[in-house]
Amino acid sequence: MNPWIVLAAVIGPAVFWIGYFYFKDRRRPEPIAHLFEAFGLGFLAAFFCFLAYGLLPRIGIPGSFHAVVAAGDPLTLLLYSVGVVGLLEETFKFIPFALVILRLRAFDEKIDGVIYAAAIAVGFASFENIGYLPFMKGWELVGRAIASPLTHTIFASIWGYLVGVAKIKGKPLAGPAAAGIALSAVVHGLFNFLTISPSLRGFSALLILVIWIWVIRILEKEGRQASRDAAA
Repeated sequence: MNPWIVLAAVIGPAVFWIGYFYFKDRRRPEPIAHLFEAFGLGFLAAFFCFLAYGLLPRIGIPGSFHAVVAAGDPLTLLLYSVGVVGLLEETFKFIPFALVILRLRAFDEKIDGVIYAAAIAVGFASFENIGYLPFMKGWELVGRAIASPLTHTIFASIWGYLVGVAKIKGKPLAGPAAAGIALSAVVHGLFNFLTISPSLRGFSALLILVIWIWVIRILEKEGRQASRDAAA
């Protein structure tokens, strides 16, 4: 495989998005080493998620989203998109967040839940993009390389923010984690379902736009609060 293609499709977008979220957290930025650690954990989580997909046929569940698409039943596709793809991938992203990231001393703001969840999601998407390299080329590859980390980040930001708020407020994390993963799974699955249909694809873009605006507002709001706290 051409290393320049790997650089353009995986490493470049990863550095861009991690840099973007680092900049958004510029008032009290996380250590950049922690963000790349989170990226690596996300990459590893995607590998184990890929293995989990391979085990699904043993319990009677298709291990491939494309196989369900080929079957042509919209209801089955929607249920699979939410209950398998969305739930499985968001859970695997959350595991390293819960086991490693929440223990970091640098995790000291509500916004940090979004920042670290985003870094994990970028790593997850980067692993996925490597798998798509043999099947894509040209602008199709470029589009996926840029968009996939963003969409995964948007999904993960939901549970990242809910858990981050609970952690900073000293509240139990189990409830926000379960609610966040469930909501992320629904959004993730619905997005996948909408992108399959040419007539509904525009709604998938609208869904991403709405949540992306929410993420930006959260980042700006918490950033302003951090500035006020520092000035007090």
